[in-house]
Amino acid sequence: PTILDHVKPGMTVGDQEIFGPVTCIKRVKNYEEGIRIMNANPFANGSCIFTSSGYYARKFVMDTDGGMVGVNVGIPVPSAYYPFSGNKDSFFGDLHVLGRDGVLFFTRAKTVTSHWFDEEAGKRVVGTWEGSTEQ
Repeated sequence: PTILDHVKPGMTVGDQEIFGPVTCIKRVKNYEEGIRIMNANPFANGSCIFTSSGYYARKFVMDTDGGMVGVNVGIPVPSAYYPFSGNKDSFFGDLHVLGRDGVLFFTRAKTVTSHWFDEEAGKRVVGTWEGSTEQ
């Protein structure tokens, strides 16, 4: 494993997508500067934040361009239910073949509308999310 500290914008190791047991630390003045530098990069495979603040955790999830996001964990290890493909120039192929996009791609969706009658009472019963109502 390798840790590279004080990586600056413009350094090849900080601007290119590298794979392996390498962590690049870019020191920033505040959250906003960090997000700005991170999202300016053309690659967006993954991103993570370590924080005790629920506010910044939620904000980071919304602000990051990363395709795989970790909160208080490193970038999630790809599993069958996670797409292993990032966003921006880190994306490859036609779609994220795993995760929700993969399920949707291989799913034939159907919309079903039904209407049931209460045979005993001869009344129409319409089901709703709130319950049944007689008409």
